[in-house]
Amino acid sequence: MLAKAEIRQQTIQALTAMPADQRQSASTDLYRQLLALPAWQSAKTVATTISSGFELATQPIIAAARAAGKTIAVPATLPQRQMAFHVVDDQTTFVTSSFGLQEPVNGAIIEPATFDLLIVPGLKFATTRERLGFGGGYYDRFLPQTTGFKVALALPAQQVTRPTWPVDDFDVLLDAVLAAPVQ
Repeated sequence: MLAKAEIRQQTIQALTAMPADQRQSASTDLYRQLLALPAWQSAKTVATTISSGFELATQPIIAAARAAGKTIAVPATLPQRQMAFHVVDDQTTFVTSSFGLQEPVNGAIIEPATFDLLIVPGLKFATTRERLGFGGGYYDRFLPQTTGFKVALALPAQQVTRPTWPVDDFDVLLDAVLAAPVQ
C-alpha cells in the first residue's frame, strides 16, 4: 500500500497530463451524470468548490445550479482547519487564499446541516465510496456535520475499485461516486 502523499502526487501528475480532449469528454459525461441524479434534481442547496488547474472544472456546475434556481455555496477556509460555505451570487467577491484557491469573502453562510447536496472534492475515489482528499483534513471535519447527499465526480485518473490508501476511522463514506468512462 502506497503512502497517501505518494498517491496524491501520482494522481496530480496523471490529472495534469490528461489530454484536453479526453478531459473535455470525461468532464461532459460527469456533468451529465450529476444533473441526472435525483439528489441534484431535488436539491435546493448545493455545496461545491471553486476548482483549480488540474481538478474537474466546477464553474459549469455552479452555472447549472444558478440557472436551475438552486442556492450554491463554496467554501472559505477558517482557522483550525474549518470551513464556512458562502452563497455564490452576482455580489460575491473572491480573494486568493494562502492555498492559491479562490475563496468568497462575502455572502450568506449556509450551515452544514442545511445542504441537500455536497459535491465533495478529492484526489482518489473508490467505487466502494471512500475518498482520498488533499491532506488538509478540512472535509474530514466538515462532512460529519452534514446530512446532505455526498457525491464525488471522478475523472479516470481518480478512479479505483478499492482504496489503495489507509482508510481512517474518521473518514466519511460518500453516498455516490460518479465515474467518467476510461477512454
